Amino acid sequence: MSVSYRAFLLRLRKLAKIALSEYGLERAKLRFITYTGNGLYQVTVPPGNPIIPGKYTLRLHQPDYMTPQFIISEMEWLSALYQEGIMVPRPVRSLKEDWLTKADGGYDVPQTRECTLIGWTEGRLLNKRIRPKHFKALGRVIGRMHEQSRRWKRPKRFARPHWDWEGLYGDGFSYGVPATDAREAIPKAHQVAFNDVLNRIREVSEQMGKKKIVYGLIHADLGLTDNVAFHAGEARPFDFDDCGFGYWVFDFGVVLGQYFIDTNDASRTIQDALISGYEETADPEDIGIEYLNLFMAARIAQLMFFYQASGMAHPQHMEESKQGVNEHAKYLKKILKRIS
Repeated sequence: MSVSYRAFLLRLRKLAKIALSEYGLERAKLRFITYTGNGLYQVTVPPGNPIIPGKYTLRLHQPDYMTPQFIISEMEWLSALYQEGIMVPRPVRSLKEDWLTKADGGYDVPQTRECTLIGWTEGRLLNKRIRPKHFKALGRVIGRMHEQSRRWKRPKRFARPHWDWEGLYGDGFSYGVPATDAREAIPKAHQVAFNDVLNRIREVSEQMGKKKIVYGLIHADLGLTDNVAFHAGEARPFDFDDCGFGYWVFDFGVVLGQYFIDTNDASRTIQDALISGYEETADPEDIGIEYLNLFMAARIAQLMFFYQASGMAHPQHMEESKQGVNEHAKYLKKILKRIS
């Protein structure tokens, strides 16, 4: 069954209202933000409700992406980070004290959604006038998150994806098609560069192992112009939807790789600023900083794999996916020249 986009959004809003009732927030103001698989709403809670008045984010999670246990574990980590004083979105429990609720409108489209409520992230999103000081501020909070991750005793049944080689390019995380098929479908013009990065990452990963000094719970999707707000000189990460276990240095690779794609800037100045901020809150020694450029390439190759696999799983979006693969391949080849 298919419905128009307008009808889809009207139905999605009904699901959002059903979800809010699980928190006793029937009188809250609901404002649509975006739909990119997850449906996102800003919720303004007035006084006289079961939770503290203010702004919140309601997420209607994308079906068949993260499992319910993965989502619950994300909320548990957010809660632990928030309790440590790190300015991440504060997760909110339902009236039944659950991290996760379900909204069922009786529709085939959109289908039943898992829902979560978290605090709204105040601050400014950067899209211009980005300075080394912003990288330094982001480095500080990445260091704090890594340190918390090293010390934290995770709850029983805690589960998040692993962004190791299998998670990034294999069947450790599924985008709906066999990973081998997606890797082999990368255009021939990009196969040499793509496979070069995958082989290097496999080799370095085997050398590094997965001890706490190099590997742990990371955000895995931090871009300076995306998923970070700045307030009073402080970087405030949000959108932990892809958080999981990975190499600490991969968080650096994501930040710098995304910035390189956005601006064509991979200068030592911004790398040094990010590392300098990290050094204020965590010890970068032995985490693999010497492989920073390689992990930038690893991120770009991951995005190429994602676009290719997603296009194959959803043929109606194949043209857009092809553009994504080709665009990211240009930057992958530039980074490889730096490594070589």
